[in-house]
Amino acid sequence: MRILVTDDDPSILCLVATILRRANFDVDTASSGPEAIEKTEQTRYDAIVLDLMMPLMSGMEVLARLTVRPVKPRFVVVMSAAPLDIIERAAGHNVFAALQKPAGINEIVDTVRACVAAA
Repeated sequence: MRILVTDDDPSILCLVATILRRANFDVDTASSGPEAIEKTEQTRYDAIVLDLMMPLMSGMEVLARLTVRPVKPRFVVVMSAAPLDIIERAAGHNVFAALQKPAGINEIVDTVRACVAAA
């Protein structure tokens, strides 16, 4: 399964990508919203793990842009302390699950597996 992990924090990006690779996922990374959108134009992903709070382009903006496409990707959103209204707005954009940072290894892997299986 091919996964795109998007986070502006390099250490979190590397950690989540490593966790998913060790769980036998094929993982690409993006360090910004624009980079994530660019990568989705080149590759079809089974799931996208997306940080909601990023500079340049927020995760909400990425969700809005990617869910208008004919083939809608499924998302697992990740957030540090997003207000309830942001979580509720995200839910309308093909979001399978929301994880709080820091999420545990098993929680990340199990959530992404369930997201891919539900597609």
